[in-house]
Amino acid sequence: MEAAARDLANYLAPTPLQYSRAFTDKARCHVHIKIESIQPIRAFKVRGALTKVMRLHPEERSAGVITASAGNHGQGVAYAAAAFNIPATVYVPETANQLKVEAIRRLGAQVVPAGRNYNDAYLEAMRHTEKGGATFVHAFDDPDVIAGQGTIAVELLRDLEDVDTVLVPIGGGGLIGGIAMYLKERRPKVKVIGAEPVGADGMHRSLAADRIVTLDRVNTIADGLAASAPGKLTFELAKRYVDEVLLIEETEMLRAIRLVFEWEHLLAEPAGAAAIAALLYHYRPSPNEKVVVVLSGANVTDEVMIRALKSR
Repeated sequence: MEAAARDLANYLAPTPLQYSRAFTDKARCHVHIKIESIQPIRAFKVRGALTKVMRLHPEERSAGVITASAGNHGQGVAYAAAAFNIPATVYVPETANQLKVEAIRRLGAQVVPAGRNYNDAYLEAMRHTEKGGATFVHAFDDPDVIAGQGTIAVELLRDLEDVDTVLVPIGGGGLIGGIAMYLKERRPKVKVIGAEPVGADGMHRSLAADRIVTLDRVNTIADGLAASAPGKLTFELAKRYVDEVLLIEETEMLRAIRLVFEWEHLLAEPAGAAAIAALLYHYRPSPNEKVVVVLSGANVTDEVMIRALKSR
């Protein structure tokens, strides 16, 4: 992951680790926010997508890339493809966040609506991958993508060597898998805790069952975390490195969005606010604990922002 961090430095600036006096007072511990919401696509996903595309052989890159995404990963792949001037096709659910879909198009990728959910889009993307020569870029279950997301932890330890706990949102598990693997290999005593929506709790159920559990239905406001199951790689990483997974209610994410906006003047989408919600409503830190929360994205729709600002 340190190699990935060095490579990414040619394309992305490190994101800030910001100390929050307001959240420190509220949570009664020392709170730092890792602000991934200021990435070029306003989400951490650009790290994994760029790392994957960088590591392709030139002839592979020239054939282009293809992916399935609920939104942020698609933006990451589109951004990476534009950086290397190669074609990209992104399959999205018909119900995808239109703010994110339009951003994918602006970055120059072809957008193909397919099915009602991520799984439908994924299956359609895989069918088209098998027909042509483009490389499929998985949203989370890929070693290069995981390494790219793990570069967050490389930056984090540079800025805060004595961190005690890191709270990370969980969708398919690529983000927490990369962060947890790097941190635990270098600071085994650091706690890594996941934040997963109640309506998309595939990782929580899988860890409890000690096998991958696929949800029949996903229902969450956090489209960035709406995975029906973890990946094979990410599940194994979570089993080995993640200390705990906390389940977050919709109302808690909405309140967290509002507080991030009011106290830090930062935007957060529901997925981006999940780790902050976990800290505020579920995790019980000790008074001197140094806690990092990963604010993973800021692609919030007007409708959700209005709901968040009205929440109490």
